[in-house]
Amino acid sequence: MEWIELKIFIDPTDADAAANFLIESGSNGIVEDKTSDKKRIILTSYFEKNDAFSILHESIRKYLDELNLINDHKDRSLPEIVIDSIPDEDWNKKWKSFFEPTKVTDRIVIKPSWRKYWKKEGEIIIELDPGMAFGTGTHASTSMCLQAIEELTGLLKLEDDLSFLDVGTGSGILAIAAVLLGFKKGIAIDIDYQAVQCAIKNAGINLVKENIDFSTTPLKKIPGAYPLVVANILPHILIDMEEALCLRLSEDGYLILSGILQTKAEEVINAFSGRLGFFKEIKKEEWSCLVFKKNQMSAAL
Repeated sequence: MEWIELKIFIDPTDADAAANFLIESGSNGIVEDKTSDKKRIILTSYFEKNDAFSILHESIRKYLDELNLINDHKDRSLPEIVIDSIPDEDWNKKWKSFFEPTKVTDRIVIKPSWRKYWKKEGEIIIELDPGMAFGTGTHASTSMCLQAIEELTGLLKLEDDLSFLDVGTGSGILAIAAVLLGFKKGIAIDIDYQAVQCAIKNAGINLVKENIDFSTTPLKKIPGAYPLVVANILPHILIDMEEALCLRLSEDGYLILSGILQTKAEEVINAFSGRLGFFKEIKKEEWSCLVFKKNQMSAAL
């Protein structure tokens, strides 16, 4: 398989919007750098090389042109797109070079399976090989989810049957973290079969495979209700799933939603506040993670 490396050289004021558009267009993540003169941002993303990429390329070009007009950058250079083809082996080497052991919460450390790390007292180590699945823990949307799960674990009574539901599991990182923090069992789903296989592998590496049921089962077909439901996706998908997500939440349960730009947070809060009480917002960089509680109108950690 070959991959397309797509670099966008863009004005810093437009970088967040462009990065979000790339993610919505199918990129599993963005690497952000500055040009040598620090006047522009370089956004690097990766896409599978196929017949549909030319259409995708045109939609990205059109979006950048519209973004430039909206923000009236008449005195600045237009966004520039640079494309290169990368064999699968080289792509893997390239993104792995960016992935180092990272402490993402007070207790949780994400360790790539190919790196060495010496555990410190009180730390929880999650060993991860994300492959092509989203969720290395280093992106703000994922690290905020991990923070929320860690905090809520301290509020929930960790009984023998305490369970969770992870929607859009990606690499499986959130489900794995939930078990390592004290949850006894859980269900983790994703529409991407490759992501599910990757998540199963990572659960095995962390010795929690027997605690999590991974599958591509659609959310509406998942039975039961859960004290903790987490979904790290995109805001418009979260809003479309609003009813199904709320129905999977048990009484006094918590719902964690992430993958939301701060500019979209109010829209998501309004969509869910009819059924759930708004509990907390965690902010990091330009992203928001929203926590709701069933049968509670307002509270704060």
